[in-house]
Amino acid sequence: MVTKTRLVFSAVVLLAEVLCSAEKNLSFPVGIYFNPIREEPRAVTYGYEGVRIALEENGFDDVRYIKSFHPEELKDIRVLIISSVQRYPSAWDLNQVREQQRKFVETGGGLLLIHEAIGWRGVFKDNPVFQEIGRGVAYDGKTFAPVQVTPLVVVDKNHAITRNLPESFAMQYDCAPLKPGPKGRVLIKLADEAYVRGQKVKLDNLAALIVGEHGRGRVVLMGPLVGLARLPREMENPPQGGELQMLLNAVKWAAGLD
Repeated sequence: MVTKTRLVFSAVVLLAEVLCSAEKNLSFPVGIYFNPIREEPRAVTYGYEGVRIALEENGFDDVRYIKSFHPEELKDIRVLIISSVQRYPSAWDLNQVREQQRKFVETGGGLLLIHEAIGWRGVFKDNPVFQEIGRGVAYDGKTFAPVQVTPLVVVDKNHAITRNLPESFAMQYDCAPLKPGPKGRVLIKLADEAYVRGQKVKLDNLAALIVGEHGRGRVVLMGPLVGLARLPREMENPPQGGELQMLLNAVKWAAGLD
C-alpha cells in the first residue's frame, strides 16, 4: 500500500514538474510589431491584437508590442511577429528594414511574417524579405486578391508545427497565397477548390504556411491573417481550433523549442 501511494505521489510530482517546465518554456519574450502613426493612415498593421490575445490566453506570459526593428529594441526578443503590414512609416529606409529583419534571424531570432508582411501585394511586393524561403503571389498569376472561406490543408505532418494539427481546418479571415523559394518547406497549403472575392476558383498548389532557416534563426511565413475576424465587423480577434494551434506551434518552433 505504501509503495502504491509513493508511486502515485511520484507520478503527481512528475506531472507537476512537466507542467511547470512547459510553462517556463513559454516565458521567453515575444515581440509584436505595432506602430500606429496618425498622419499616415496607410502605415497600419492588422491582426496584431488578435495574435497577442491568442498568445497571452495560451501560456505566453511575456508578449510585448515593439515599434521598430532596431537591434536595441529587439535585443531581448526571442520571437518577433510582424502581422499584415500594408506599409511601413514613410521616413523609414526599406532596405534598412529588410536588413534589420534578416539580421534578427541570422543572429538567432525567430521571425513570423504574417499575410502582407511576407511581401505580397503591398510592402516588399517586388523584393520580399525572405524570398529564398517564400513569397506572396497572385492566385491566378495576375490578380493579387486574398483567398477566403477555404480550408487549410496539412501536406507535411513530419514537422513540429503540424504534428498535432487536423488534416484540414478553417481560417477565420483570409489568406495571402504563397509560393516557396528554394530554401522553403511547405507545411500547409490552400485547398485546390477555393473562394476569391466570393467566386469559386481552382488553385494550382498554392501554399499557406512555409518555413525555413537563415543563419542561426528560423522563419515562418504564414499566409492566413490569423489575428483578424471577418464577423461580426472585421475586428481584431484571436483564431480558434486548428488555426490557433498552428499559430501557437509556429511561435514555439520559431523560438527553437522543437
